[in-house]
Amino acid sequence: MRIFSLVLIFQILAFAASAQSKEVLELEQSKKVIGIIVVNSNLAKLTESIDADSKVLAILNGGQQLELLQIHFPFGTKNASRYEVRMGDIEGFITSYFISPNLTLEENLVVKLKDLEDTRAKVFALKEKQIQDSLTQVKIQQDKAYFENRKSNLSISDVELGRKNDSIADIVNRKSKLDAASALKKRRDFYINKYGPVNGEKVAKGLIWIGMTEAMLLDSRGRPNDINKTVTRYGTSKQYVYGSGQYVYVENGKVDAWQD
Repeated sequence: MRIFSLVLIFQILAFAASAQSKEVLELEQSKKVIGIIVVNSNLAKLTESIDADSKVLAILNGGQQLELLQIHFPFGTKNASRYEVRMGDIEGFITSYFISPNLTLEENLVVKLKDLEDTRAKVFALKEKQIQDSLTQVKIQQDKAYFENRKSNLSISDVELGRKNDSIADIVNRKSKLDAASALKKRRDFYINKYGPVNGEKVAKGLIWIGMTEAMLLDSRGRPNDINKTVTRYGTSKQYVYGSGQYVYVENGKVDAWQD
């Protein structure tokens, strides 16, 4: 049952991730040169895709000039962006941390980037709804399997509880709800005591938010499959990689962005 659920969830996430609008695809596929940008430090990585941990195509040095093709904001316009660039015959991506500021270029792109961000927000909302609807169906299947398993393993005392016109299904559902509620209350009380009522409630629900500490992230989502660490003159950044295909970015001890 667990293997079935995981396969189904991965299929759902893959389907939802493909739900890109035509407008977003057209914007992202544009290959016109917007301007020239300059690398600001040595050992900057030019990667194959928008993911920072993708294959490295080249190691760049400070002062190198690149043709800017697009600016991507995978985590919103308030967070670090990824520049799609061309260097000779090579096209790849570089993080904005390694690019010298160009205010004139940025001002000329404000309108276009705002439209792009609005479109991405609409697509993200649609994808979230599709994922939630699909996960609800997975939960229904899991509950059904759990009921069948519990029904075949009821003790005599459990059956005695249902003699007052209660069905076996009523007993199973009641005990399951009580067990789940008890576990949730213990988790909630523990993290509220640790982090306070607001942050503790969020951690207990397994949420991620901008500004949460690394400790809160680990308590909320558990240990990641991998942690990629980058140290620059601006500080230390980490990428937490979770098995569900989720990436969480931590800058100097606090969550700065995440990607589902």
